[in-house]
Amino acid sequence: MTAAELFISGLQRRGVSWMATLCGHGLDPLFHAARKAGMTLIDVRNEQTASYIADAYGRLTRQPGVCAVSSGIAQVNALTGVMNAWFDDGPLLLISGAADISTAGLGHFQDADQVALAKPITKFSRSIDCAARTAQILDEALEQALADPPGPVHLMFPMDVQNSEVDDSAIVPPTPVHSRRTTADANFDEIVRAMAGSKAPLVIAGSGLFYDNTGADMLRFCEDCKVPVVTPIWDRGSVDHPSPVFFGVIGAASGGPAILSDADCILMAGAEVDYRVGYLQPPAVRSDARIFAFRRGWNALTSICRQQDGSAREAWLAACTRRRDEFRQRVKQRAQQQASGALHALHIVRAIRQVLEENPILLIDGGSIGQWAHQLICCDRYPGDWLTCGRSGVVGWGIGGAMAARLAYPNRPVILLSGDGAFTFNIADIECAVRQKLPFAAIVADDRGWGITRTGHVRQFGEPIASSLGAIAFDRLAESLGARGVRVSTPEEISHELRRTILEPVVTIIHVPIAGGNP
Repeated sequence: MTAAELFISGLQRRGVSWMATLCGHGLDPLFHAARKAGMTLIDVRNEQTASYIADAYGRLTRQPGVCAVSSGIAQVNALTGVMNAWFDDGPLLLISGAADISTAGLGHFQDADQVALAKPITKFSRSIDCAARTAQILDEALEQALADPPGPVHLMFPMDVQNSEVDDSAIVPPTPVHSRRTTADANFDEIVRAMAGSKAPLVIAGSGLFYDNTGADMLRFCEDCKVPVVTPIWDRGSVDHPSPVFFGVIGAASGGPAILSDADCILMAGAEVDYRVGYLQPPAVRSDARIFAFRRGWNALTSICRQQDGSAREAWLAACTRRRDEFRQRVKQRAQQQASGALHALHIVRAIRQVLEENPILLIDGGSIGQWAHQLICCDRYPGDWLTCGRSGVVGWGIGGAMAARLAYPNRPVILLSGDGAFTFNIADIECAVRQKLPFAAIVADDRGWGITRTGHVRQFGEPIASSLGAIAFDRLAESLGARGVRVSTPEEISHELRRTILEPVVTIIHVPIAGGNP
């Protein structure tokens, strides 16, 4: 057995059935081994897309998505998706091919220290430099990808090592599969005392709850004990059904209702302390607010809080509800003013909300359109199978993300909401999705610009600077790539075409020219 065959066998032992890839230098032995073993290769036209597929799959399923790219610049291109997973704590395995290890450092083709390139944005980066240890090194990498907190890992696989024959007696066995580590929370008794004295508690539910799969316990606590919960923008959602205690996202560029600033007891549940929560410093939070990290023990906390006097929490919840409703009404009013009879992001949002009963996988890729979606779609629920860029704030990942969603959920509708700028990053990969029968519906909100930046330029300088874009006929472009393309001109057509895509599972691009700015 060659090391490449040993590697593929190790992936399959872990339940991996496909790799996203772009062919090139250093991958031939791995490709041949994958073909012989019946592993599917999802091929794309840009290494970015391959890594975004692996990134999105990992962030949707909590299991590592796998991508394989060739050496040199190919690996650098793929590091975009790796960095996205790094910011979002998403499990991912990047495999980079390389010329022979025996000539490394002598100037062989694309001679570069790929291990060092990946190291700053991965939990584990190394070369498979010993054929007999292939399975053991692979398992060590995958264990690191899943260990708490999860994240991306990288393995460079030189061709001469891939082609090396390994005698069964020489194979170093893989490491046992361990359960994920746990992280320490604040003192439980101290949290109980703080909750007993709190009149305005708040849970900030971040991506950590999704990866721990403890979101349902958190929501049960919030609903039973009348505690508001919010999610930092771009974090993974944990609220799988409409809930009166969920108050949407915080940290959006378009603002939000005053909830965080008035909370007196804040539970940071798998959320990062960063700019989205004002670094948890005044004036973003009260100077006397008590702040705790808490991810596990929700059921015990629920039982105790049920016995406490909850009248103050109920009054606080009612106040938060009023503030949220007033803020959303202002957002809708601004949208109506901006539309002035033209199509607007608000019409797209309404059309998507009308099909949510079909239980789609929803992906949101874009700056300005993303702000509208977060304020008006992710407002009463935020399921774990709705995916945004993640904490990196990147745009352009959506096509790869939609392909990953189809791989992860073959029997559910997949809807990608994208801005016109974000959609064009890797648009040629529409052909790859069509050819490999990975259908999804993409709504392209076309305002002919980098909307969120352009709005800021106009506000600051009175004019946009390098933030406007030209016209693209996205419907005709889609057809040239083998997809179904349609351009709409009324709100009713948006709804009709979106429902049609759910009934007819083919790659469909719905081009929606819109007016207006940010919320």
